[in-house]
Amino acid sequence: MTIRSPQWPVTPVRPVPGADGLQPDAVLFAISQANLSAGRFKAMAARLEAAIAVPSVLVRLEGASESLPDALDSLVAQGHRRILIQPIGLPFAESMRAWLPGAVGHWLEKTDRADLDVAIGREVLETSDVLERMAIAALDNIETAQPATTAKTSLGKPGWETPPDFSHHILVCTGPRCHYRDAASLVVALKSEISRQGASGKCLTTRTGCMFPCNKGPMVAVYPRGEWYRLPDSEAVEGFVRSVIVEETTLPEHLFFSASAKPAIA
Repeated sequence: MTIRSPQWPVTPVRPVPGADGLQPDAVLFAISQANLSAGRFKAMAARLEAAIAVPSVLVRLEGASESLPDALDSLVAQGHRRILIQPIGLPFAESMRAWLPGAVGHWLEKTDRADLDVAIGREVLETSDVLERMAIAALDNIETAQPATTAKTSLGKPGWETPPDFSHHILVCTGPRCHYRDAASLVVALKSEISRQGASGKCLTTRTGCMFPCNKGPMVAVYPRGEWYRLPDSEAVEGFVRSVIVEETTLPEHLFFSASAKPAIA
């Protein structure tokens, strides 16, 4: 039950007749891409699944997709025991590549199963000529390029110069480490609870990348009050909206940082 370099071929991941068990029985593709639409994500997942002859799943390490541990749990529940985790990206974020083994090791420790064989593949750019093929394709497809002069000149809509009229700005961390702790679902739960308590007109909720206190995730920061809260479950979310947003007090049991209590930094 250790993380290791894969002993099976990882590029491409296709069963080889007579390989006698050297292949994974499932592949988890991991992508770090916050600004990826649901439609594009779904299309990528379908293309990856169609490209190989073993079951696969695509997970975004931040955002609103299935989290890494949930996806691994699902694969194990389906009976898979030899799982290849393959980072994909151009390039895959170096900080994520450094973090991924520890996160998977944490999952393995919590899973506590001796029958799992999990490996993390090398970055695609290190093991293929995909970058060179992209450069060649750019010239091969020059006839489909759109002249820039045909685009309408625009830098945004009218009225985009003024900040919205809200008394609270809630920053919800959905960076990959908080996403591992279900920060993506926190955004949905938080907006739903804000609406249920009739406070939608009081606050602007913004999804963010990493805000650094990763071990406190899932978390939110509320400004201009400068308060940071850890919201691990629905009960905490309900209490946060009621106390902090509606009643405009604090929620001490979930508050872990206040800017007003910290000396000003020169």
